[in-house]
Amino acid sequence: MLLLLPLVFLLLFLIRPQNREISNLPAPEEGQREPAITLTVYNPGESLIVEAKLEEYIVGVVAAEMPPYFDLEALKAQAVAARTYALGRVEGYYGSTASHFGADICTDPGHCQAWISKERFIEVYGDEADWARIEKAVNDTRNIVITYGDVLINPLFHSNSGGATEDAREVWAISESVPYLKSVFGPDESGYPDYEKIQLYSWDEITRKVKTKYPDAKLSQNVDMEIEAYTVSGRVDFIRIGSVSMSGTEFRELFGLRSTKISLSFPSDKSVEITTFGYGHGVGMSQCGADALAREGYGYEDILKFYYSGTEVEEIAQ
Repeated sequence: MLLLLPLVFLLLFLIRPQNREISNLPAPEEGQREPAITLTVYNPGESLIVEAKLEEYIVGVVAAEMPPYFDLEALKAQAVAARTYALGRVEGYYGSTASHFGADICTDPGHCQAWISKERFIEVYGDEADWARIEKAVNDTRNIVITYGDVLINPLFHSNSGGATEDAREVWAISESVPYLKSVFGPDESGYPDYEKIQLYSWDEITRKVKTKYPDAKLSQNVDMEIEAYTVSGRVDFIRIGSVSMSGTEFRELFGLRSTKISLSFPSDKSVEITTFGYGHGVGMSQCGADALAREGYGYEDILKFYYSGTEVEEIAQ
């Protein structure tokens, strides 16, 4: 197939491990080119740019981004998402590469994709068998990418959706909807380690954090906060703390929470218990959800089409 030009793209600006986040992205210039067999990779930890074969690079990305014990079909889905993003970077779809010092892509998960060498992976996470399993997932999906309207998509993913993914517009307040990044109600992910976390805050802690960003906020001596609205996926749309109303995304960033899918409880008039469900921005593919679907019998193509609405999973032209 030939890759055509996108009409709407998104620019990645933030990632926790396994989580890429976005704002507006310019369309690439007119023209077509065959997918690169090699790409240049900037490793900020070593201040080094290296040339890597695409498929070998993808193995290191999957090893860094998804647990090796996940179902093979989930690992394949991750490989296809990683390949799609890498080729999109080569094509210039995701904004400037200035921070890469001219390289196509970097290994900073806060900007592009995480990556790990085989030696480091075996030392820290697994063994030869685990690495071979990841290699199989990559080899079995060689040259496969995700497209929407014959264009490479921006394959956002996150760790755990808490049972439902989020619409991209709800997270980044972009003006146009991204048709393949809609809210999807998925499988139960409550059995995974990242699903739930409870954090207890004193009211003093909360007011201090709010005051750092809103110095003129009017805050009472006792707890005064409530969730004002939810998104379709059950995440916080707006929350009020004293006189300040903020978006769920802003609240998550201010308090360093795992997600915007939360519940509040009040052990006393001086404390707040915040329970988060899921991990990450919630947009695109849930990695835990991908594993859960795979264990229900979904193949990697089905998983990708489940999370990226209206997309095609196809082989790129050589």
